[in-house]
Amino acid sequence: MGTHTDRSSVSVPCGVSHVAVVTGDLDGYRAFYEEVIGLETTLVLGAGRGHGRQAVLSAGEVMLHVFELPGYDPTINGFSPAMFERGRLDHLGFTVAGVGELQTLRDRLVAVDASSGVIRRVGPMLSLRFHDPDESEGEINCLDPGYDPSMLRDEDDVINPLWFARMASALHADPTPPDPGGPKMRPSIEQSSTAAPR
Repeated sequence: MGTHTDRSSVSVPCGVSHVAVVTGDLDGYRAFYEEVIGLETTLVLGAGRGHGRQAVLSAGEVMLHVFELPGYDPTINGFSPAMFERGRLDHLGFTVAGVGELQTLRDRLVAVDASSGVIRRVGPMLSLRFHDPDESEGEINCLDPGYDPSMLRDEDDVINPLWFARMASALHADPTPPDPGGPKMRPSIEQSSTAAPR
């Protein structure tokens, strides 16, 4: 840990292929993520020896591999559905192209009572939290067009000087730092005290 690796001389991951999640109701899970969030189910595998049904849902270039365990209830083992209380794999974060798409998705989530509708600033991202039919919380993000990279605090540690371009790329946004005098956000967006992700 902490040693610099020459990435040009080794094979390194070029992305995240999938995130595996468990649900007690695959049909309800699919309905929410297809109809409300807008993901596409590409494959459903029937139950077999030693496993229940499975589905693969696509979110851009990343897949959700969803396993059904009928009656599954992680709270029995002491896990909460709330963020940061559910073990090592905490939540799913999806990306949308911009503020307009984020607000459209917010309206869909509020319509099915799956979100408060509050969009918060989290470092250079805008974040909208939601909860799915299993009561697991997740979030939808986009790059904050009003973010000024000079807003980094003294306690923030820039490891890679290209951090903004890398984050913008992961969020499918323009890697050029936005003009701080650019478009202002609607008043429903709240400031979060959370530091910029590094």
